[in-house]
Amino acid sequence: MINLIPLPRSVTEHPGSLKAGSSPQVFSEIPLELVNLSGDEASLIKIKKDSSLQKEEYRLKIDENGVFISASAPAGAYYALQSVRQLGRFDEGVCELPFVEISDRPEFSWRGIHLDESRHFFGKDCIKKLLDDMFRLKLNVFHWHLTDDQGWRIEIKKYPLLTEIGSKRSFTHTGGWGCAKKDERPYGPYFYTQKDIKEIVDYAAARCINIVPEIDVPAHFAAALAAYPQLACRDLKREVFGCMGDIFFKKEGVKDWNRPLCLGKKESVQFIFDVYDEVLQLFPFEYFHVGGDECDVSEWKTCPDCQRVMREQGFKNEKELQKKLTNELFEYLKKKGRHMIAWNDVLSQGCDRLDNSMVIQQWLPGQDKNTQKFAASGGKIIMSNHKSFYFNMTYAQYPLKNTYCFSPKKYGIKDNSCVLGVEGETWTEWIADFDQVQLHLHPRMEALSEVAWTPESSRSYKRFLNRYAGYKSVFRALGITYAADGIAMPKNAIKRGHVCRLFHNGAPDFEYYENKKIKEQ
Repeated sequence: MINLIPLPRSVTEHPGSLKAGSSPQVFSEIPLELVNLSGDEASLIKIKKDSSLQKEEYRLKIDENGVFISASAPAGAYYALQSVRQLGRFDEGVCELPFVEISDRPEFSWRGIHLDESRHFFGKDCIKKLLDDMFRLKLNVFHWHLTDDQGWRIEIKKYPLLTEIGSKRSFTHTGGWGCAKKDERPYGPYFYTQKDIKEIVDYAAARCINIVPEIDVPAHFAAALAAYPQLACRDLKREVFGCMGDIFFKKEGVKDWNRPLCLGKKESVQFIFDVYDEVLQLFPFEYFHVGGDECDVSEWKTCPDCQRVMREQGFKNEKELQKKLTNELFEYLKKKGRHMIAWNDVLSQGCDRLDNSMVIQQWLPGQDKNTQKFAASGGKIIMSNHKSFYFNMTYAQYPLKNTYCFSPKKYGIKDNSCVLGVEGETWTEWIADFDQVQLHLHPRMEALSEVAWTPESSRSYKRFLNRYAGYKSVFRALGITYAADGIAMPKNAIKRGHVCRLFHNGAPDFEYYENKKIKEQ
């Protein structure tokens, strides 16, 4: 049994192994900027170009004569080398390769990881570590959530107050959604300059990873409104949220805390296009995420500007305003040569008046009839279902098996041709440092990589765990924090319930500290 994750599409094992040394020479007919190609055709590792293969496809053969790789493009060649890296346990200093033949290509074209840096900010070095880890597991899309109520994290030159004001807050809510515990220390200013963004985009591209930015509109907008309050229906002076939900607002009797952008003011809508104009210059990927989730329309109901637009357009309810914005954003991005992605919340009024050539990201825990209808009408979807792919939740609530045993069919999606792929979400309301990010990601990221890469018919959770047992020693070698088996695969139902209650009420980081205790034993 080879301890390779994700499992290749076709594997044939043979008796014997090849000792490779720690730095085997590589010869390649394909340019690979991350590899020292100092070897010749007598090198241990030889990469030949085969134009008949798909971009991410590769063939790999290891025998007594060396390592032979065929690929048509850098992505396929790199993925073959990542398989060699794992097979030979090079990170652990073993450097011995089993004789094997592999024919491999991914099941889905979108194999993503999302990170929210609005709630907590981690910085360039941590993002690069995450990108390295994604590359190792053949994941190819980084979804970067850069703006939300709790912080604006990207420099916009036309609107400097977005980072001067919007990138810092006066406190941070730490106790979980049901507990008002907080850290009174100011947080920030934390943000990426446009130069930083370009550096990270280039770093990702070299590793065959595309970055899709998310600039969420019209809701999750408090950080922007703190900087430019006139963009809302009412010009109210409010701070960037330190609260991660509504608990502090309820205590203070504030009912109108969840305020979106005003869609009745031309200057407010123009703000979005101005921001997107700058962001699009930084991210060359053909996809762009506009958010569109969890929009409270209450303020639009009493806003004279919003009501005027509704009368002019003949709208029957306020959600039609968001539908109008969604289509305007779609047309704008289409003219820029981009595909728009939005959360499935934008389908809440059905698919009418929405262009089905946009991409919908499904995040709800159960089946969503609107997403099913959208997919059936020819729309493309990315599946990030809460129970399988919300990696910020406790393992007690969503054990590792939830991720591995995902199937689109469970969510009413019968035809995989409408599925671009899958993506794991890491929201960081309660995740304050990168060690905790890694704990929530591993081994879920390993399971996700196999769901995204390996055909469902070839997957087996039991066999995955057998391979994972031989694989996980690499975490120590790479300095990666990961969940111990007792955390990632909890068995005691009573304790699981206790951990879930703590997550919501007072100790959302309980599993992190429990994991540290296990590792220290």
